Amino acid sequence: MILTRDDILGAVDLLKWRVADNLETQWLEFKPWSDPKTCMREAVEYTACFANADGGVIVFGVADKVIGRAAAIHGATGYDLNVWRRGIFAAVRPNLTVEVDELDVPEGSGKLLVVRVPKGSSPPYGTADGLFKVRVDKNCMPLDPQEFQKIRIRSGSLDWCGEAAENVNMSDLDPVEAARARNMLARVRPSSELLKLPDREFHIGLGAIRDGRVTNAGLLLFGQEKAIAAVCPQHQATRRWFGTFLPLTMPRVLARSPCGGKVSQTPS
Repeated sequence: MILTRDDILGAVDLLKWRVADNLETQWLEFKPWSDPKTCMREAVEYTACFANADGGVIVFGVADKVIGRAAAIHGATGYDLNVWRRGIFAAVRPNLTVEVDELDVPEGSGKLLVVRVPKGSSPPYGTADGLFKVRVDKNCMPLDPQEFQKIRIRSGSLDWCGEAAENVNMSDLDPVEAARARNMLARVRPSSELLKLPDREFHIGLGAIRDGRVTNAGLLLFGQEKAIAAVCPQHQATRRWFGTFLPLTMPRVLARSPCGGKVSQTPS
């Protein structure tokens, strides 16, 4: 949720009677202004925090625990909007584009600096220094990125099978397994265009390689045993007959990922 300009102005006007801390929500954070470098560092942390939740807005130039607009609003100075946009983009992992704008006010320097953060499409987000947080109510709480990844896998929001396998390359794939898959495909679909492709393109066609990287599915289906053991020491395989061709109908017939998700690929 991204607050509009009017939403922010409405919250700022409430500073007449309330302190900024009491106006903060899951989508709004007020921060005092010190200097551009320090505040940008805070902006990066809050950007990752909001991106891991539902997005939000950071307003710089407001004291936390002061009642009254004139007393609470001191404004922001000495910044460059383009430097902030580029700096936040570069310092968040994965990179994230945010909106950085000014909000005119009669108090203080006359400007509040506003950073609008969208809900991230590829969480978890963190800083270049490895700090991961997520917005919970009005606080940014520590987030374990590995645990977050597991939650996404279990919920089905992340295709673990299609993700790149860590530290695995083409040389870790077993040509014997590729040959078995070709033989099975030739028996049940002799006219398949996949049979005409060299090994690399054959693996791409099956989803074993994506964007130049061996996928987790590719590792489990075609990887050498030592490579599988190094990446997925708890992997297991069972034999099942589906009555049709699957690359899985080989010694590792139905491989299971470390998170328990079944791996399957059917060539077209």
